[in-house]
Order: sequence, then C-alpha cells, then structure tokens
Amino acid sequence: MKLSTCLLSLALAAALAGCAQKPAPLKTCIFPGDYPDPSIVRDGNDFYMTHSSFTYFPALLVWHSTDLVHWEPISRAVEEGDYSIYAPDICKVGGKFYIYYPTSRGENYVVTADNPRGPWSAPVKLDVGGIDPGHVVAEDGQRYLYTNNGFVTPLTPDGLAAAGQRRKVYEPWVFPAEWETEGVWLESPKLFKRGDWYYLVSAEGGTAGPVTSHMVVVARSKSALGPWENSPHNPMVHTYSADEAWWSKGHGTLVDDAAGNWYVVYHAYRNSFHTLGRSTIIESVEWTKDSWPVLVEKDGAKWEQDGLQGDYSYLRDYANPLLWARWQPGFAGGTLMTTTAVDASYEITASFEVPDGSAAGLYLFYNEAAHFGLSCSDQAFSIRIRNQRNSATLWKKVADGDWTPVQENVDVSGMHHNNYNGFFALRPAYLLTGEARLANFEYKAL
Repeated sequence: MKLSTCLLSLALAAALAGCAQKPAPLKTCIFPGDYPDPSIVRDGNDFYMTHSSFTYFPALLVWHSTDLVHWEPISRAVEEGDYSIYAPDICKVGGKFYIYYPTSRGENYVVTADNPRGPWSAPVKLDVGGIDPGHVVAEDGQRYLYTNNGFVTPLTPDGLAAAGQRRKVYEPWVFPAEWETEGVWLESPKLFKRGDWYYLVSAEGGTAGPVTSHMVVVARSKSALGPWENSPHNPMVHTYSADEAWWSKGHGTLVDDAAGNWYVVYHAYRNSFHTLGRSTIIESVEWTKDSWPVLVEKDGAKWEQDGLQGDYSYLRDYANPLLWARWQPGFAGGTLMTTTAVDASYEITASFEVPDGSAAGLYLFYNEAAHFGLSCSDQAFSIRIRNQRNSATLWKKVADGDWTPVQENVDVSGMHHNNYNGFFALRPAYLLTGEARLANFEYKAL
C-alpha cells in the first residue's frame, strides 16, 4: 500500500511539473512603434531579433531577450550604406550569426558575427536578386536563400555567395478574390524545420494600403526545396476588419523556446495610427494533430483598448545611443537624428546650443515632404512638440524665457506610407547643422 501511494504521488508530481513547464499563452505587442518586418532567432535560452531599418543608419538594430517579452538593444549590424534596408533574416549556422538583407537597389547582402553583440563584419554583396531573403539549411547540408515570389538560390558552404542560379519552387496560396488587399505580393519567406517537415512561412496581400491587406501563410514539405503543400488553416495571421486593434497584420516568423513552446512574431499598424509605423507583436502558437501551426488565440479583436501591455522602458531609454539613427539622405543641410515613438500621445522637448553660422531644430519627421517642426539659429533655445493622437502643437523658448506657442493643433495623421510612400514612420527627430549641439532631449508619454 505504501508503494502504491508513493507511485501515485510521483505521478501527480510529474503531472504538476509538466503543467508548470507550459507558460500562459503570449499575445502582446513587444515593440510598439516603428519596428517592422521582425526576424528572430533562438540560441539556447537567448533570443535575438532585428527589423527593417530603411534609410536610417547605423542600421539593423539587434535586440536580445531571454523571455521574449523584455528586450535589450545590443548592437547595430551595418554602419553605413547608400541604400534603404528592407526585411532582414537573422539566423545562426555553425556557430556564426548571419543577417541577410535586401536593399532598395535590388541587391542582397549579408553580415556576420561570432556574437550578436558584435562586432559585425562589413557587408558582403550576394549575387542574388529579389527581396526579403530567408535562409535555410537543406537535409543534405546545402544552404539556400529564399526570396520573394517563391524563388530560391543555392549558397556556398560559408553562406557568403551564390552557388548557382535561382529558380522558382513555390506558388502563393490563393486567398479569396473578394478580400480587400494590395494584391498577391508573395514576400517574406521564413523557413524552419520541425520533425520531418520543413515549414515555409510567407507574407501575402501587401504590407500597407487597405487595413485588411496583409497576412501570414504557411506551407510545408519534406524537402527544403518542395514540393510545398499549403496549410488548410491559412491565413495563420490576418486582419479581417477595421474594428480590430491591429491593422495589416502580417510578415511572420516562427520560433520555439528551449521548453518546446512555439510563437510567431509579426508586424501590424495600431488601429488609426499608420503614423507610428508597424509594431512587432508576438503570439503563442499550437500545433494541430496533423502538424500545422495555428494561433492559440483565434480572435484578433481581443486586445486591450490600445493593444498595449507593459511599461516598454527598454524602448523609452532615449539616452541610449543605440535607439537613435541618422536619416541618411540628410535634411536642411544638416544631420537629422531620429528615434521611434512608442505612444499614441507623447511630448518631446529638446534644448540646443548654437554657435554663429549654425542651426538646430526639433521635428516629427516622416520624410522631406512630410514633417512638422522648427529649426532656429538662436544661441540657446528649446523646442517642445506635443503629439496628442496625431494632433501636434509646437512651443519655443529662448534661453530662460517663457514657452511661446508657434503652431497649434496641426493634423499630422496623414504623414504615413499610404500618402508619401517609403514605409517609414513619423519619428521624433532633432536637426544639427554646423557646430550646433544638442544639450538635452526628453520624451514623455502622455
């Protein structure tokens, strides 16, 4: 009798231990603001992520986390460039980290590092066309790089050059013709292997335009080169209505943790805030009995009112130089440093010291054709901009004088990609020309 009781207790303990290993489902925005095209890789208990960086340099900000919720910026992978960087792919092969990325010139590059904290190598140009690269190692050890529209190119063993011609191996999943999208736009191939299956996770529908445009679709094959079978559960991620908290959800990457739990990271616009750019969201994934990934939480409308949780202190540490990047084309004859706004309502204040012949300014900046702000050549002054849910007001103060309103209640809601192209965001930015110096910068969520 004692033996039976002991066995029962051990069985119960094992069952409880098994329950304890399975965390509560994740469904949260981890990067509110301009963090599009997320790519993630796990290395043991560590996760690393990077995003599109467009014309902001240094580029490809790399983040680190051990819990998928709290993140730390650790490096910039590309120092300089005369192009815009689109959707990257971060991966680890043979003890080395790689980031493959496409540019606005129709080229693909790769940078490498032994540690994601850097240093990262100089960019190596690949003889591979297309955009949105996705790396995979085939069953025979051969490395390949997928790109948009279902094409794949073999790589050399070191992953630093093409080893043959690209060929088309995948046709897009056919979504209902009545869906309101930008078009098919098969992009963002991200690949991984689970069990006997290779999985190909792609984006379709277009990344902007109608709020119901974007999506994440899944296909699988027993080979890294196909033939590919589309999931009966497609689309895995999609915005079905403008009433949802997140618009244009798509561009997903799947990742597991050390305990075998699965997640998808993807990007989306916050409802009514195209100006903030595309945020990064994470959701828990479960597997069907026939080995297809699906979201644990199926209802896309179940979010807090603004779709945000957490304090996001790791994103508001604007004293950290890694959170700032230069608008590469330059602006108004000076250097424009930009960062990412986290909140729908916020206030930025900057103080400047400006020698003769120089100037400085503070802006909400989308591009040269769409911005709100002011630059001055006073010797010592401050500017404050309050963005209250896309209604912007600007004040100026000279030396120790009083704050004086300059522009009030200006509608900036139209400063986004659908009107000005580029896939950027309306970013806090400060301008320095000549010998001007930024004395102080403050960001306050409202």
